[in-house]
Amino acid sequence: MKRYLIIGSGLIGRLTAWRLIQAGHSVAILSKDDRQGSDSAGFVAASMVAPATEAVTAEPMVKTLGLRSYQLWPEWLKQLAEPVFYQNTGTLVVSHNGDQAEMARFQRRASHVLEHSDFQVLDKAALAEREPDLQANFNQALLFEQEASLDNRQFYQHIGDLLREHCEWHQTDEIGELTHAEIDRLSQLYMKKRGDSFDAVFDCRGNGAKANMPQLRSVRGEVIRVKAPEVNFRHAIRLMHPRYPFYLAPRPNNEYVLGATVIESDDRSPVSVRSGLELMSALYSLHKGFAEARIMEMSAHCRPGLADNMPTIKRTEWGYMLNGFYRHGYLFGPAVVEDLMYLLNGKAEQMQFGALYDI
Repeated sequence: MKRYLIIGSGLIGRLTAWRLIQAGHSVAILSKDDRQGSDSAGFVAASMVAPATEAVTAEPMVKTLGLRSYQLWPEWLKQLAEPVFYQNTGTLVVSHNGDQAEMARFQRRASHVLEHSDFQVLDKAALAEREPDLQANFNQALLFEQEASLDNRQFYQHIGDLLREHCEWHQTDEIGELTHAEIDRLSQLYMKKRGDSFDAVFDCRGNGAKANMPQLRSVRGEVIRVKAPEVNFRHAIRLMHPRYPFYLAPRPNNEYVLGATVIESDDRSPVSVRSGLELMSALYSLHKGFAEARIMEMSAHCRPGLADNMPTIKRTEWGYMLNGFYRHGYLFGPAVVEDLMYLLNGKAEQMQFGALYDI
């Protein structure tokens, strides 16, 4: 058994701690957030696992990396003591009549980037069979079956319970934007408290690591959570739009998380009036039942991105940095953490995405 220190308790820190615990190791966590994780971007996110639809507007590696996470999520979630909602019926991409040009461009790009088997075109009858609540407003859709979303709040709650039981947790404001030398000093401090040492330290602070990774940038995202008793979508929905990719992720009990904004900013202020109006207008255009939906939450957070919007593992003198997950923490996280476990176990040759890493 080895002993590891994780700095940061957002989604990637929690995934890393979880897998280390599953492998039988001792884990300590330093975090400025509470155990609920309410100040984490992963707590706010729509938590979609959408390899194909994200790759359409990015690059093929997004699909390859995302498909591995899509395979891992249901396997890993079964290992938790309590169930987590995992909707894996796929994603439907639709557009209104005025935005057919956007839909045509998306379909052409999908045909170029993806395999023919990654999606299918549904006519009005097929769409009515797959998603009856969409047939009133749309005549066709693209169906991407190998996509999912999970209830991130349930996941954070159950992972928080597991970490509370199995981890040594230190909540401190000291882990702001520290340099490598300051991280080394801080880890040494906690080593002395325990009278032993860590085999490695993992920096999973996201945007908090900018002092060590100056190439990091912040990408603001805004989401709205609603409860809509009159709407019963079975799939995640993406709505084509000239300015932004609107998405809707289902939750249990007729709840939905909708988002769209990708703003190059480190602004953590509340959702803007403009974004709120655009999101809710797009929501109502999907189904008239959203007119009586109740707004449960409006949230904004900033995700850490690198120049290529791809994640990395960076080796340091004291351990590893895991960062650059952009707005794809749930899409990339399990695949990258799995590779980290191979690396720690001396099985680097089994890593699937080693070209992304600086190790």
